[in-house]
Amino acid sequence: MQIPIIDFKPWSESSSPEERLKVAHELVEACHSTGFVYIKNYGIPASMVDEAFTWSKKFYDLKEEDRASAAHPPGSMIYRGYSKLGHETVQAIEGEKVEGVPDFTESYGMGSDDNPEQPNIWVKESTLPGFRDFALKFHSECWKASELILRALALSLSLPSEDSLLMFHSDIENELSYRHYPPISEEKVRKGEVDRLGAHTDFDSFTLLFQDSLGGLTVKHPKTGKWVDAPPIEGAVVMNIGDALERWSNDYLTSTMHRVHLPPLEDSYDGEGKQRMTRPRFSIPYFVTPKGDTLLQRLDIPVASGKEQKYKTITYKELCRQKSEGVFSY
Repeated sequence: MQIPIIDFKPWSESSSPEERLKVAHELVEACHSTGFVYIKNYGIPASMVDEAFTWSKKFYDLKEEDRASAAHPPGSMIYRGYSKLGHETVQAIEGEKVEGVPDFTESYGMGSDDNPEQPNIWVKESTLPGFRDFALKFHSECWKASELILRALALSLSLPSEDSLLMFHSDIENELSYRHYPPISEEKVRKGEVDRLGAHTDFDSFTLLFQDSLGGLTVKHPKTGKWVDAPPIEGAVVMNIGDALERWSNDYLTSTMHRVHLPPLEDSYDGEGKQRMTRPRFSIPYFVTPKGDTLLQRLDIPVASGKEQKYKTITYKELCRQKSEGVFSY
């Protein structure tokens, strides 16, 4: 499987309707065939992405007690705050994710300061000066890019207007997650004793994923079932469809299983033999989620018309509850 690469420049500049429609069709075709796509010229400066990784490394360089001061609260329906190693494990999937195998990752989730249902939990300003201001600014820029993607999807799917998907979303709902994968024994990962992040699908509408240079993301081919590397590409963000849009499109758009496994590049390791360890990996996913009361029922689009609805209609909040159960441990 070759993950498509799309130049999104016509959507971030003043271009003709024909150019915008062409790119929109390329995007939807990629989301249909693989569920994953690399997007270039998506509107966020490379310097800002670099700065986001600098802040992420600063956060994880803090003392454990300082990170813990912004700890994730009890409950699986809150996606804010710091989750330490061993605190978060994706749900078991038969044949892919084994029950009880831990995920060796830690994360810090944040969003808009205007969402009372998902209140942010910050480290003190004196502990990491400037972090809060930058995180909120980067979150806002990710939303601006996501608005264009939602418009492009709606256009290509022949929805009534470019706002037809956008109306079910807002920046208040979305999560920006700073993830860290500490060094881990290559042998333990190969033997299945531990996962870096086990096989899963995202349950949002779609995710924008910013990767560092090391790699490790792998994607399961929707048709062959083989795992394919999705290495970082300079200047591109990875976008993948989540369960919400898969349900909305009645399976036309594909929520593809993926995981963080072993990086393919030799310079992504330290040591040799049984002592060979992965180097620390950083990634920053931005989860674009519908409003909680949004009904996930089949959209009236040509690619789904005349076909039986494959999923029971539920709200997005119900889907979150189903997919989040047991993810966080205390």
